[in-house]
Amino acid sequence: MQRMTGETYQSSDYEKALCAAEAKVGKTCFLTAGLLGVLPWQKYGGVVDRPEHLHIITMDANAAGGIRRFLSETCGAPAEALKFDILNLQDDFRAVHVSQTAYDYTFFTAFYDAIQAVKDATARGGVHAVVVSSLTSLAWGIQRAVGGPLDPSRKGGNMDMAKWDTFAQQIAELRNFAQDDKWHTLWEAHIYKPEGQSQDKDAPAPKETLQIAGKTGKNFANNVEHVYRIRRLVGQKFLTTKCEKVYLDTQPAMDFIPGGRNVTESLDAQEPDIALAFHKLGLKIGRWGFKSKPKK
Repeated sequence: MQRMTGETYQSSDYEKALCAAEAKVGKTCFLTAGLLGVLPWQKYGGVVDRPEHLHIITMDANAAGGIRRFLSETCGAPAEALKFDILNLQDDFRAVHVSQTAYDYTFFTAFYDAIQAVKDATARGGVHAVVVSSLTSLAWGIQRAVGGPLDPSRKGGNMDMAKWDTFAQQIAELRNFAQDDKWHTLWEAHIYKPEGQSQDKDAPAPKETLQIAGKTGKNFANNVEHVYRIRRLVGQKFLTTKCEKVYLDTQPAMDFIPGGRNVTESLDAQEPDIALAFHKLGLKIGRWGFKSKPKK
């Protein structure tokens, strides 16, 4: 137990955030560059104190594709910035989809082992950050692992009440294991944006949702520190650079998030600099890449 007062209360020194956006917005590139502090508008360095202390856990196809070029050419980052850590679970994600058994724990174990590798890395000290790319694929992989192969003779898919309970428990366990108070944890998530209108004019407008089945998506949003929406201004370049403007929307109006969870008086509605936003929240930042002005 940590005993605090209303004056001294700080939930954690590390962020635990859900970063949601539509597909192909460039979530991984934005978060990677922002945590390293190499986006062209960043002036105060990055969140981590060394590139090696940034850990990207990938499951999405080509999740890290284009990052090298984006960092080097678009952001003008030094070669050292490319030394960040990638824990690639794409093969594990594909393998679980051909598993012939239900309650298969191999994908769960693979993600658990990736977090354990991060935990081992933090033993050397420093300011670390983890990006999970993505929560959507993690949930799909766990659902397939629990449900097992589809049975064409069975209506309603391969899940039953017991399997949905197991699915929710496994996601909650991995979330809690990943959200350790030794590093920043950022979960990338995909937003499903319904298109079209119902023939019934009186029907309510379709709601945006996370691409996670059941109540698990909403429960996940309830159990992070902050929820941000990543917004990319397509075609709007920053000054004379080739980098399009991107920012964290800190006050997103998303149907799957209860009111109040995503609002903070500390942040502006638009925060393009992740490191500066974390600093405003009183979180630890390492400021890698920051060069103070020389003394006159």
